[in-house]
Amino acid sequence: MVLMREFEQHSSLRNLNEAQRFIATKQEQWEAGKAFCYGIWLRQSKRQIGQIQVKNIDRKIPAAELGYFIDGSLHRQGLASESIRRVVELMLEDLGFRRLFVRILLSNPASLALAAKLGFRDEGLHRMAFRCGLGELHDLHHLSLTLEGYRSGRA
Repeated sequence: MVLMREFEQHSSLRNLNEAQRFIATKQEQWEAGKAFCYGIWLRQSKRQIGQIQVKNIDRKIPAAELGYFIDGSLHRQGLASESIRRVVELMLEDLGFRRLFVRILLSNPASLALAAKLGFRDEGLHRMAFRCGLGELHDLHHLSLTLEGYRSGRA
C-alpha cells in the first residue's frame, strides 16, 4: 500500500506481464539516458530489498530527481543511506550532474530525515502537487542537493 501511495508507477504492477513491461521500459529509458533504475540488494542473500530511480532528468542544468524505497523491515539499518549515497556520488561526481532533488510526502518523516542526513536542503512545501497510485492528492516536500553543497559537505 505504501508503494502505491508514494510511487504511482508501481500501482500498475499487478501481474508478471505488467512487471515485464515495467522492466522493459526501464531498460529503454536507461539506454536512452532518460532515467536510471538501480536495485538495492542484500549481499548475503542476493535478495532485492529496494530501489533507487534517477528520473525527470534535465540535461540543460543538468539535474535529476531521485526516488527511492527500501523494505520496511530493513529501515534504520543504514542500507538505504549507503545505497543512495553511492548513487548521489555517481550522479554528481562521475556523470556531471549539478543538482539532484527529491519529492517526499508529508506522511513519510523517515524519508525526510534520510534526505536531510544525506545533505539535501529543504526547498519548501508544494501543496496538492502529487496524485498517488491510489488517486489521492498529496502535499510534497521538495529538497535538493547541489554539486557545490555535496563537495563542501553541506547542502
